Amino acid sequence: MRQSRWLSFASAGLACLILALAALSCLPLVRSDTWWVRYADFPRLQFAIALAGLLCVYLSIFLVRRGGSWKSASVVAGLALLVIAWHAETLYPYSGLSAPSAIGAEACPGGATLKVMVANVQKRNEEADAFRRLVSDADPDLLLILETDRWWDRHLAPLEPSFSDHVQYIPEDEGAFGLHFFSKTALAAHEFRFFFGVDTPTLFADARLPGGANVQFIGLHPHPPLAWSQPASLRDGSILKAALEARSSQDASILAGDFNAVPWEGVTRRAARVGGLLDPRVGRGFYASFKAGNPVISWPLDQILFQDSFTLGDFAVLPDFGSDHFPVMAELCYRPDRSGAESAPELQPDDLQDVQASFEAARRAKPE
Repeated sequence: MRQSRWLSFASAGLACLILALAALSCLPLVRSDTWWVRYADFPRLQFAIALAGLLCVYLSIFLVRRGGSWKSASVVAGLALLVIAWHAETLYPYSGLSAPSAIGAEACPGGATLKVMVANVQKRNEEADAFRRLVSDADPDLLLILETDRWWDRHLAPLEPSFSDHVQYIPEDEGAFGLHFFSKTALAAHEFRFFFGVDTPTLFADARLPGGANVQFIGLHPHPPLAWSQPASLRDGSILKAALEARSSQDASILAGDFNAVPWEGVTRRAARVGGLLDPRVGRGFYASFKAGNPVISWPLDQILFQDSFTLGDFAVLPDFGSDHFPVMAELCYRPDRSGAESAPELQPDDLQDVQASFEAARRAKPE
């Protein structure tokens, strides 16, 4: 009798947990800039795994009890399976099972290879020696470093002889949105822009390849949606503004940085469509870059997107060096003759209208 009562309570508790997790999973369907609604898009893989595990335990208890309601169990199981299937469909392009959108580079012509590395060093992290060794081993042509301050500025100085050009922005308040950029190719021009009055810079740099072609590099690190400062609208507006700039550029563009957004999130997918940008993760894998050392909180926040004038030689998450982010690196090949051969996402009818709505929401939001 006691066992039956315990199993009944356990079954009811698991049913409540499954329904609550299913409801939380569905929050991204709500059109909202509220921080906790938008963050629910991040842990889709974790939600799917948790739902599957809870469902297995729930069904096992139900079968052992033999006295439960089949109708109730069917509703709980059906809802859980529906949400798991939705997560699986959303994550499928990043599972390594789908067709890649960016075609793999064959032999790359001389002077056309471009290795792009993005690293959020974490402001409180002081493992500068480990980071410099990692940069030396990776040997990138373009290196974007985020969350830098004056301490990092001093400790990044030894990298300067290995690069032709470098630029940086360090906020006056020594906040977490400093940015350093190193390039082995000559920079024809560069500019820091501040979208929507926020203190986070977006870098626009024109890099000249050895073969003579100009490439536009856009580096960004927008504010994450935070409960105590701002909603997601500033982040979304910054990502979409950068994508729109890539769309209007005459030069092939690369959009890279810590987006504080995951690839399957609506804003990232819309940015890819607006900018005609390819995601190297599509068809290749999850490649989680945050949070280093925590397999539970694990998702890809650091992005390197590029237009179809580039083919992809390799994409990798680099080793831990003490930050809460893993660096990511893409080896690209500038092949404008292959433009159109790749599966760049197509613009949808309402995308540009939605972009303008995002801009208006970002303008209304109050910066931190």
